Amino acid sequence: MARVRRPTTRAAQDFSHEARRLADLKIALRANELGGYGPGGETIYERHPDGCPSVLVDSRGPVTATFSSNGSTALVVKLPEMEVEVLSPSFDFVEKHEIGHPSVNAWIATNGGGNHAASLLNPSNHAGLAPAWVRVVKLSRPAKAVWYLARFEMGRGAALRTGLCLSLEMTPLGPAVAQRIVLENAGRAAFEGSLWTCWHLHGTQKFAYNKEIWYDTGLPLSPGKTVVCARVPYSDLLQLKYLQTETTAGLSAREATCDYLSFVGDTSRSISMPEAVRRGALLAKGSGPDMNRFSTPTLAANRLAARLAPGRTACAFQTLLFVTAPRAMDEFRRHSAAATPSFADMRRGFVRAAKGLAARGAAVLGRLDGAAKAEREGRVYFEVRMPAQQAVAHYANSVWTGVDELYENCRAHGARLAQGIELGTRDRGQDMWSKMKQDPARVRADLLHALSFMYRTVDGPIRRRQGLSLREKLHGMFPRQYPSRWDDRTQVVMNDNRPYTDSPLWLIDALCRLVRETGDTAVLGEHVGCVELTEPDAPERSGIRGRPERFTVTEVVQEVFRCFRRHCEDSPYGMAQILYGDWCDPVDMFGTGTVGDASTRGRGTGVQTRLSCHLFLTLLDTIDLLAGRGGVDAFVSEMKDFAVSLRAAIVRTAWEEGHGVPAGFVDSIHHLRQDGSRPRHAQGELGYTLGSMRRDREFDGLPRRVLTSQAWGLGMLLAERAWLPKLADAERMATDLLRTVDRLFYHEKLGLKLYTTPLANNRRTLELVGRMGIIPSGCAENGEYHHAQAMMHFFRLRRPGEVGTVWRQFKPMMSAFRDAGLCGPFETPATSYASDPADPHFGAGMYFGLSGSTNWIVDIFERIAGLELNLAATRGPVVRFAPLLPPEAKGEMTFRRVIHVCTGPGRYREVPLELTVRSSRSGIACTVNGRAVSKPEVTSLDELCGFHVRSPKGPSMQSQTKNGHEQTARRTPAVP
Repeated sequence: MARVRRPTTRAAQDFSHEARRLADLKIALRANELGGYGPGGETIYERHPDGCPSVLVDSRGPVTATFSSNGSTALVVKLPEMEVEVLSPSFDFVEKHEIGHPSVNAWIATNGGGNHAASLLNPSNHAGLAPAWVRVVKLSRPAKAVWYLARFEMGRGAALRTGLCLSLEMTPLGPAVAQRIVLENAGRAAFEGSLWTCWHLHGTQKFAYNKEIWYDTGLPLSPGKTVVCARVPYSDLLQLKYLQTETTAGLSAREATCDYLSFVGDTSRSISMPEAVRRGALLAKGSGPDMNRFSTPTLAANRLAARLAPGRTACAFQTLLFVTAPRAMDEFRRHSAAATPSFADMRRGFVRAAKGLAARGAAVLGRLDGAAKAEREGRVYFEVRMPAQQAVAHYANSVWTGVDELYENCRAHGARLAQGIELGTRDRGQDMWSKMKQDPARVRADLLHALSFMYRTVDGPIRRRQGLSLREKLHGMFPRQYPSRWDDRTQVVMNDNRPYTDSPLWLIDALCRLVRETGDTAVLGEHVGCVELTEPDAPERSGIRGRPERFTVTEVVQEVFRCFRRHCEDSPYGMAQILYGDWCDPVDMFGTGTVGDASTRGRGTGVQTRLSCHLFLTLLDTIDLLAGRGGVDAFVSEMKDFAVSLRAAIVRTAWEEGHGVPAGFVDSIHHLRQDGSRPRHAQGELGYTLGSMRRDREFDGLPRRVLTSQAWGLGMLLAERAWLPKLADAERMATDLLRTVDRLFYHEKLGLKLYTTPLANNRRTLELVGRMGIIPSGCAENGEYHHAQAMMHFFRLRRPGEVGTVWRQFKPMMSAFRDAGLCGPFETPATSYASDPADPHFGAGMYFGLSGSTNWIVDIFERIAGLELNLAATRGPVVRFAPLLPPEAKGEMTFRRVIHVCTGPGRYREVPLELTVRSSRSGIACTVNGRAVSKPEVTSLDELCGFHVRSPKGPSMQSQTKNGHEQTARRTPAVP
C-alpha cells in the first residue's frame, strides 16, 4: 500500500503563514459589531451572527459544497443515477435552526486537568476551554474557502492559536473536501494534548425500511487512512469514501475508528462533544479500530497526538475523497468480494479492496497543487470596484458569492419532488439571471427543462371572449413549482399545481436575457414537452403528467402570450387576471369568483397591476427578440397590438390621482364589489381593491399603496419603443408616482416598505384579501420592508437624474450598512425586515439570500456600471456602455465580468471584460480592458471577441475556448 506522504515543508509553511495572516488581518471596513471586510475584500466575522449564519458555496458542475460560519457543512454530488448527499448540513437556512450535528468537526483537547476540550469550527461548543477570541473568514478569490480561527488561553502561560480551513477540491477520482488544520503554541509553556477530527459518513440513500445504515461498511486501515463504502441496492453504484490524514512534526496520528459507538458513547451523549474527546481516548466498546458495519452508524474519527514547544506550529491536512470514477468502483467491488459469508472473509476482502483504493487515493491527493484554483483565478464573472465606496463594492461582490448557493440549494423551495427537488418557477426564472453570467450552458439546459411544463388543459381552439372556464384560463399557464428532475414523464407528480400567473413571465424574461447576453438564438428552435393536469378543474389537488406533444421554444412563448391575451379580454378591466394570487402580496382572494369564497379561487376575473405591467414589459422584450426573425411576423404584429391595448387598460383602470390622493397605481382589483354586486364600469366604478388611496374602494376603508405595483408601473411608464405610441403625460405621471414613493414608502433605516399601511390580521382581511387561508405575519401584517424595493431602484435607474436618490434609498437595503440587529450575515441580502418599531425584532431580517434579494441587487450594480448587452442584435451595437455613477462614487468605478459569446447551440466562448469609468468636468471616459474607447459601444461580435484584458489592476485574462473555458449545454436537464 502506498505510503501517505507528509505535507511538504513548503505547503505547511504557506498554510501556517496564511492562517497567521488571516488571524491578524485588520478589518479595513467595519460593517457592524460582528465584523467587516478586509483590505482585499475578505469577509471577516469576529462574532457569530444571531439568527442566520454566513454561507459560502463552491459549485463545480455536478458537485456542490456548502460551508457556513457556524460549522454546518454539506457536500452534494449529482450523479446521473441519483443525487448523493455525501455530507449532510446541520442547519436549516430557511427555518434558521439546527437540524442535526455538524457532519465535519474537529476538537482540541488538553492532557490532564480534566481533558478540557473545544471545537475548532465553533469554539462556543466547549468543555472548560473557552476561546479568548474567535474569527471566521470567508475567501472567494482566488479560490473559495472558509477559515475558522481561534485563540485559547489555558492558564500558567499556556496559549494555543488554531486555524481550520474547509475547501472543495476536484480530483480525477472524484470531488474532495479538504480540512486543513494548524496549531500554534502561542504560550510560554509546552502544549500536550490531542487533536480530534470526525466525519459523519453515513450512507445517504434511504430504502425499504428507512434504515440507511444497513448498507455501510467502514474500516481504518491505519490511524491516518480510512475507507467507508455504502452499497446501493439494485445498482452497480458504490458510495465510496477515502479519508486521508497527513501531519507535520508535532502531530502524529494515533487512533481511528469508524464506529459511532466507540467515539460518541452512549445515547445520552452528543456528537457535538463526544465522550472519547472528553476522556482523551477511544472508548472500549464498539468495533474500535476494526471494521464497522450494520449495527451502529458509520463515521470516520481520528485522534492525533499533539506536542508543541513554545513558538512551534504543526499542521494536519485531511482530505475526504468521494469516489465517482467508475473504474475505481469496479475494482473495489471486485476486490472486496468474499468467498464465504464469514466476518473474517468479508473483512479480508474489504481490506484488500480498501488498500487498493487507498493507493489510488494517496496518489491523486498527493498531486493536488492548486491547478484548478489557478485556472479559475483568472475568470472573474462579476466584480465591482468603487474606490470612494469600498464597503458598497465589497458588499456587491459578497452578494455575488451567494449566486451558487441560491441556484443549487433553492432556499425558497427545495423539498423532494419526483427525482429532484421542488423549484419555484418564478424563483428559478430570476435565479437564472445571475447564474447565466457564470454558466449559460447550465442555465440553457435548466431553462429548456422549465419550459417543458406548459399546461395543456383544452383540446381544440379557445374562442377569445368573456366567460372563460377555469380549464380555458389554465391552458398555456405553468405550475407555481416543478420538479428539478423528472425521469419518467408518464409518472404523475402530485403537488399544489395551481399556477402563479406570472410564472411563465419570469421564464420568458430569462429566455430573453439568455439570447441578449449570449447571442444564442438557436435556443428558440429547441423542442420541449408539455404537461396535462390529472384534474384540470381542481389544480390545487391535481397531479401533472407529461403529454406527447412537443413545441419549439418560440411556440411556447406564443402560447403563453395568447393565454394572457385571453385573460385580459375575459376581464372587464382589460388587465391580466390574478387567478391564484401573487408572491409577497396577500391577494389570493382577488381571483375568487365569489367575494370571500376561497373555494372559487381562479374562477374570478380580478386583476393585478404589478402582474399586468410585468406582462407589458416582457411583451416588449419578446417583440424585440422575435421581430425580423422570420415566420413570426403575424404574431409580432398581434403582440404589438396587445401591448398597446394592455398599457391603455392599465392606465385607464389602475392609475389614481387628484383630489388630495397621492398619485400612483392601485395594486389589485376584484371583479366584484364587497357586497357581491357588479361595478358599473361605464361610470368608472371598480370592484373592491388592495392598494387604493380612495377609502371607498379599499377593502378595509384604509388608504394605502403597495410598492411592487408602483415599481412595475414606473417601468411601464418609462418604456419606449419606436413602434409604441407615446403615452400622454407619462413623464408627469412618473414624477408624481416617485413623489409618492419618496414621501410614503421611504424610511432612512430600512429603505422602502412594501405597504404604506399594514393589513390588520382579522376576519375581514382574511376573507377579502387573504393568502393561503391566512394573513402571513411576516408579509403583510407588519407592513414589511421587502426586497421588492430593489425592483423600484432598478426601474428608477431608467429615468435620468435619479441615480442619487436610488443610491440613498438603496443603501439601507444593503446588509453591510445594518447593525447586528439584522439577525443575519452582513454580506448577504435579507428578503425582508420586521417594520413595526414596537416589534422586539424591529429591523431583523426574515430570509437571507433568496432570489429577489440577490438577483435584483446584481442587476442594480450592473446597471450602475452601465453595461448593456445585445449579442443577438442584427444591427446596431452588441455592447453599450452607459454608466450611471452616483455622486458618492466620486467619479470612478470598475466593473468586471465575463461575456459569454455563443459559438453554436449551447456552446459559449468566454470573453473577460473590464470596464473602468471615470468622470470629470469634461464628461465620462470609459476604458475597456485597459484601452480607452472613443465611443461607448462595441459594434460587432468580432470586435468583442478580440478583446484582451491588459489592466494592471487584475490578473491577465484572455478569451478562451479550451480547457473547460468553452461551456456546452447538457442535453439532459441539469439537476439544481
